[in-house]
Amino acid sequence: MALDTILSFTACRDCGELHPVPDTGATFLDDVEGVDPYKEFLARHGTHHLAAFRRSGSECRTDRPFWDPLATLTFEVTDGEQSYVVSGTRRTIEDARVYRFAAGVLDKGTSEVQINPRDLRRGLFHPHALRPMQIDRFLAAVDEVISQIDPDELVTAFDDADDPDVSVAGMPDGIYNELLARCTDIFDPVELPRVVTFLGDNRNADGLLALRVRRHAPALGT
Repeated sequence: MALDTILSFTACRDCGELHPVPDTGATFLDDVEGVDPYKEFLARHGTHHLAAFRRSGSECRTDRPFWDPLATLTFEVTDGEQSYVVSGTRRTIEDARVYRFAAGVLDKGTSEVQINPRDLRRGLFHPHALRPMQIDRFLAAVDEVISQIDPDELVTAFDDADDPDVSVAGMPDGIYNELLARCTDIFDPVELPRVVTFLGDNRNADGLLALRVRRHAPALGT
């Protein structure tokens, strides 16, 4: 998933370990490494072959929710000539996260755009009391219009705190307008204004029409 900042790292090529360079203006998730741990890293590896690495891209993957302190973070860095995949782990919440790297690239994998049909169905039925057949047709129309979206071009608003593979976005204007046009064939003139108001209130990333971009990460390539 995406990080808000790109950090610098000092890497030990002899040991395959690296450490974030302290920056008071940068935030590396909720795990900012301070000056003292960085000094300890330099003391342990000071006679080794050190190099400066930087984040390559903003993609970051985790095997647990981002808020979990024991989550393993995986992302890509570069020394300006070659790419490396970094894995950040910790044994306990008391331990500092250890970052190790190996030559490779973080493949993009595949993505798909989804909605939450159960919540959307519930929102349409209560309090709008629409007929089940109409709701079924509407949900089918939603699936059809969002199938046109390229996940890689969708601007996400935030990551799902409980699912590391999902980011959330509002519905783009073009897709939203197409969905509105299809509603004229599904709902009668009395129902349509209420449905349009409901859709307008729920088209953003925090609404029931929120788009969930699920990424399927591949195995790491070299």
